[in-house]
Amino acid sequence: MSSQISQPTLNGTPIPYPGSGTKIEPIWISADHTTIGGKTRKEVMARKYKYTMVYQVMSVTDYNALEAIVNTLAPATFIYAKWPQSVSPGISAITELNARELIYGTGDTNYWSSVTLVLTEVNSRI
Repeated sequence: MSSQISQPTLNGTPIPYPGSGTKIEPIWISADHTTIGGKTRKEVMARKYKYTMVYQVMSVTDYNALEAIVNTLAPATFIYAKWPQSVSPGISAITELNARELIYGTGDTNYWSSVTLVLTEVNSRI
């Protein structure tokens, strides 16, 4: 029996499931020190995640909804049950959209774009 993973959301708005190339990267804000005795130490000030979500194709409707959230220039709440780092109640993240590339279609409402959404956590996990 398989279970369906809920669709990711950004500020409560469902966004499409990401495609291949999607990844989670840990971000460590730290300083490495070597003592007089030659020992290496690491002081970690913050640890968070950066989520890169790749969409080979995204509809105009989905892109417009996503762009409206990103254009507020405020951190957004991100939830995606597939990634335990971002389960409910979600994480606060800074959002970025790359330039979209036309993949298929014409006009202003009937085409598909290639898009990458990058979400970087605002708060440290330590």
